[in-house]
Amino acid sequence: MIKATIQNNPYCTEIDFPCTETELLEKLGEIGIDKEHLAPTGMVIDIEPAELSVLTDCEVSLDALNYLGKRMDGMEHLEEEQFLAVLSCNELNIDWGLKNIINLTFNLPRYTLIKDTNDLECVGRTHLLNIRGCLFVSEAENKEWLAEEGKKLIDSGKGIDTEYGTLFVNEEIAFDEMFKGSVFPPYYCDPNALAFAEVSFHGETELVDLPNEDIAIKKAVARLGADSVQDCDIGIDSICDIADEWWKKIKTVENTKDLFGLNNLLKIEDVCIKREPPKSIFYREMSKWLRENEFEFSEKDGCMIVAVDNGAEAKIYDNGTIAALTENVGDEYHDILQAARNIYEYCSVYEKAAPLKAERLSENYRCLAEFNGTVLAAKYSE
Repeated sequence: MIKATIQNNPYCTEIDFPCTETELLEKLGEIGIDKEHLAPTGMVIDIEPAELSVLTDCEVSLDALNYLGKRMDGMEHLEEEQFLAVLSCNELNIDWGLKNIINLTFNLPRYTLIKDTNDLECVGRTHLLNIRGCLFVSEAENKEWLAEEGKKLIDSGKGIDTEYGTLFVNEEIAFDEMFKGSVFPPYYCDPNALAFAEVSFHGETELVDLPNEDIAIKKAVARLGADSVQDCDIGIDSICDIADEWWKKIKTVENTKDLFGLNNLLKIEDVCIKREPPKSIFYREMSKWLRENEFEFSEKDGCMIVAVDNGAEAKIYDNGTIAALTENVGDEYHDILQAARNIYEYCSVYEKAAPLKAERLSENYRCLAEFNGTVLAAKYSE
């Protein structure tokens, strides 16, 4: 969470980010800013955590600060420490304006934070998980190899001491500018949202959780540079299993572009959610990967049918196997094949893992990796 004192001379107020549009509008009223302002700004007088103090005495976009709050709120504890360690490291000589701080949340793999440099196996595991995102089971169990990788990192001599641990910059990983200063990169952050509107204009896309305050839609359209939502392309998605008759009604907005009407409908109507058996962990993780990599897919007889390579199709079974439904498949098919194998291996470990019992964690957590009784990775499951 970010706690900031914001000034619009001569008024000041304290705002906790992230906050809802309704909460933000109330705070804007306290400091004399028009509640219909689509790009409100304010002067940062004081801010916590202290690592964000570079923003003190700066005029900032309050919507951008709220977006940063959402990104930070979605971090795990170790990710937050990694994030704060980078911000606190003066040796990096980076101009940490609000734009770059938001971009840092998308670029944490560029920076490895090591808490204990003496445990080489742990160093290697932490570093590889950071830059790669996952390890094969065979790799996670290869203690000698992990220790060798850890030694390579420590012996590089490039570690920078911070109050959070030793920080290493992975120069081979570029710092990508996901946020260019106006349009917020799509980020799913409201677990209670019934649907998401992808609002696109001139190649840029904003994501709006639905239902929402109408001003959230207006702000997204303004950041895109469009005069009206009617000038934009609209796509609707959802992580909820919505009943077919409702889903057809919701999807009509892609043609009518009546996004405000849909938003109001979702506020007042009790949308019917299907009560079907839950999907397997493999199905959920694989479908998430497909969406993130912009593959279109449908479900048939419990399998995923994926469109690849100029009209070709691939069929993904729940056991992780994949079959080509057409001839002459190309690179995309092989990318999906490799992803399915990796995800199925990971999911198999997860499903076989014993429930994790640890202080302050419920029985809904499962241990994915441990070392000498210390949990290194866990996943929550309802």
